[in-house]
Amino acid sequence: MQIDISAPRRTTSAAALPRTFAVCLLAGLPLAAVMLTPGLMRSRAELAPGLSALGIALFLGLSWLLVAGAPVLSARVAPFPGWRPATALRVSRALRRELAGPWWRRAGEALLVFVGSQLAGGAVAAMIPYIWRNEADTAWVLHYPNYAIQALTMYVVIAFAAAWFGHRVRQLAQGVELVDNGQPLA
Repeated sequence: MQIDISAPRRTTSAAALPRTFAVCLLAGLPLAAVMLTPGLMRSRAELAPGLSALGIALFLGLSWLLVAGAPVLSARVAPFPGWRPATALRVSRALRRELAGPWWRRAGEALLVFVGSQLAGGAVAAMIPYIWRNEADTAWVLHYPNYAIQALTMYVVIAFAAAWFGHRVRQLAQGVELVDNGQPLA
């Protein structure tokens, strides 16, 4: 009897997306921490002048890192020959170079889902406002539970955008023969 211990576990395409989504939710926890800090994300609740600009930059940077790193996360939970964490970024760059149209279409899909996160956050904020002006003085009143619901709604959709991108790049990689210097990737 022979058992190949180097072979990656087989994951169906249907199981790959939920697995990638779960790992994106975990990998994005620093993003969730920034989003759940109203002093960093909302100018009306900022802790110091200009701090919300730093928070927005952190939000955008961490969101981009999560989406850009999604192929590696996908390769970690749903590998196949040539699609492993160590090779996923190289494969993704090669796909962007060689199959630019399909690769950028997948990036556009992720961007649309990311924009959807903003719309979902706006819809939640419209249904359950998290901030309002105090009539007794000029300060703003922040209702943190409502704010957290909005932030977490947006976070879940952003994590899904990253998972979608990682999954779709994985699907694109499955449709081609992956070689490195003429040798098939294992």
